[in-house]
Amino acid sequence: PWLELEEKWEETFADASRPSRKRSRSRQRSGTGGRGWVPRAWPQRARPTHFVAIHLKSREIQRCVEQLQQWFVAQNKLFERCLVPIKRIHTALLLTSVEESRMSAAREAYAQAAASIRAFLGGEAVRLKVEGVGSFGGRVVFARVRTEPPELLEAMHHLLSRTFMRHGFPILDDTGQAWLQPGEEPRQFSGHSSFLKVSKAMAHSRTDEERQSYRSLHVSDEDLAPFRSTCLGSQLCADFELLSMIGSAQDGYYPRLKVERLPGEHATASQVLPEAREAEPEAGAVQSPKAARSGQEHKVAKKATLPRLSSLPVWQDVAQALTIADVLCLAAVAQEGLSVVQGVICKAKVVLFSETARSSLSCEGSCLDWDRIRNVPNSSPLHVRWMEDFLSQAAGEELCAEIGFVEDSQQLIFGKSLEGLQSALREALPAAFGKLDVEVEAVRNISSPSKLVLDTLCAAQPEIVGIEGLAVCDLPAWATCVQQLHSTRVLVHAWTNRDVDNAAHFRQLLDSMSPKVRGLDFQNLACTFHDFPAAHLPPACIAFGTVVLQKDVKGLSARGSMDFGDFVGLFPRFPRHVAIVRASLGTEGHWAFSAQSMADVFRAKFPGLAVLQLELSLRHSAATNDVPFIDLARALIHAGVRVEVTSIRCRAAQYEFLRAAMTHAGALVHEEEGDQIAHPFSHPRFDWTTVAASCMCEGESG
Repeated sequence: PWLELEEKWEETFADASRPSRKRSRSRQRSGTGGRGWVPRAWPQRARPTHFVAIHLKSREIQRCVEQLQQWFVAQNKLFERCLVPIKRIHTALLLTSVEESRMSAAREAYAQAAASIRAFLGGEAVRLKVEGVGSFGGRVVFARVRTEPPELLEAMHHLLSRTFMRHGFPILDDTGQAWLQPGEEPRQFSGHSSFLKVSKAMAHSRTDEERQSYRSLHVSDEDLAPFRSTCLGSQLCADFELLSMIGSAQDGYYPRLKVERLPGEHATASQVLPEAREAEPEAGAVQSPKAARSGQEHKVAKKATLPRLSSLPVWQDVAQALTIADVLCLAAVAQEGLSVVQGVICKAKVVLFSETARSSLSCEGSCLDWDRIRNVPNSSPLHVRWMEDFLSQAAGEELCAEIGFVEDSQQLIFGKSLEGLQSALREALPAAFGKLDVEVEAVRNISSPSKLVLDTLCAAQPEIVGIEGLAVCDLPAWATCVQQLHSTRVLVHAWTNRDVDNAAHFRQLLDSMSPKVRGLDFQNLACTFHDFPAAHLPPACIAFGTVVLQKDVKGLSARGSMDFGDFVGLFPRFPRHVAIVRASLGTEGHWAFSAQSMADVFRAKFPGLAVLQLELSLRHSAATNDVPFIDLARALIHAGVRVEVTSIRCRAAQYEFLRAAMTHAGALVHEEEGDQIAHPFSHPRFDWTTVAASCMCEGESG
């Protein structure tokens, strides 16, 4: 029912903006129904003007919705004018009408409702899950939004409705046909977020012919069937907003009248930052026996003198046979064992990875987003990845850890200074290690580039920094941050916003890069590299990617993909110092060039090419003899180029054939559980000492 209401919003406001006297008179004469629909028990002029909503800010959700929108446009070009702008994606909690003279009263009612909601939540975080796609009559396509538990969203709607009605504001009921009567209870509520509305295009049609074409436009059940249970992501909600339907804010969202915080951010902070848990209890507060014991044990551990045993010869002999799992067992046996462990392990080198749900559409891109898949379900904002590998590493002064962070908790984790980030990372590691010296080696990927987050990155100085979702307006601030990343060696840019529609936008970024940056990787861009300012790459930059050629995702042309013919004619020639190139090759369209010609073109576009890293993918219907991948590798290797296959995505039978054939041709093919390791150059495990060093030597000799 709320979806039917959305159609009426579009048509009502579009009609209101047209200065047609005839249409106005017909609307005044009409009673109810049709275009002259009038709310029951309220003056005819009362139309919805304001609403309360939660903005869906998660990059994961926005990416998935954008991919769905592109899928519908690929089915029918008419849908392009029906798309809801990604920046306006939201889930509404309340719809009302506010006169200009009562704006202050509306803000007061909203503040009271927000206080009631926070009291109801009692500090519990609000996490939205967007899963499944539906439609209203094939005219409005929406994503289903729910909370865990699902009653939270409905309770928020009811509290808002009752409070606004007490203050004399009309509330539309869930049927979308009438305003609630005074004293009438709100009805059952379910959340949704519309991302495609045919009524949007109809309302802005200029001719009767256009309007008629959209009147017959529908989304079929067959179109929706593949997405009815698709996970589009989740979001931890920090706030919700009172918004106006008319106009636009500077960031493209609806004009904000008032913003109220939700308890999620503060509640999560106590889970992440140890300072919140280590605070002394207030006077008169009663602690549980378990809390009291843990507090005493913690104080004893902190007071213990921690000898540095790693320098003793006896420890050097013993440590060779011990793993991290062994020393943690030692710490669990006795207090003395804990002191020994903290006396030996004194430093942690951490690699941070942004993570999302395994079933999310955001994992499908023009090149493999290897850092985004969550391996083990975990509700905490930070957790150690690959626990078995972590525990099996040798015990020594320094340990290494890969830690995943939940995508929508970035502001919380990175927005509290470097010290706050280090404290949170210590808390994610086993408590037995105590206060380790934490070094952040790499961060992939930041999608909330606020000033506080960027300041933390500059203070941490990781060797690898990845950022995603950049819009044109974000580029100046990011370029300023890049200037200060003096220790960074690799920069990764993923999933740029759609307004970054020309690679020339990256000119400012290249001019701001540190002269020490040796790798630049662009993944899942919204544009091709046709106008990329390659001449502005710093001389130290020897690695570049990702060139996407003839790649498709679920039947659509992948982001940034270009036909090989366009690659030949429009792709720029790179400086000779670029020796490592990453490319993603697919099966969109026919490969019209021979393998030898392709090899010659790659070497012409990259005169200094020494290593070509390939990511290969075959659509389900493609055969291995439809693609020139094997012969391309053979031709390049014959010309002295090292070929590494970092990923193969295809059917299982095809994978074994391609892996064996590429290996036989002389390529190094990555194996997850084998001896052959071939990571992309933007991966923290990439071996620069062997590959990059040899490239630089070849460049000098050339």
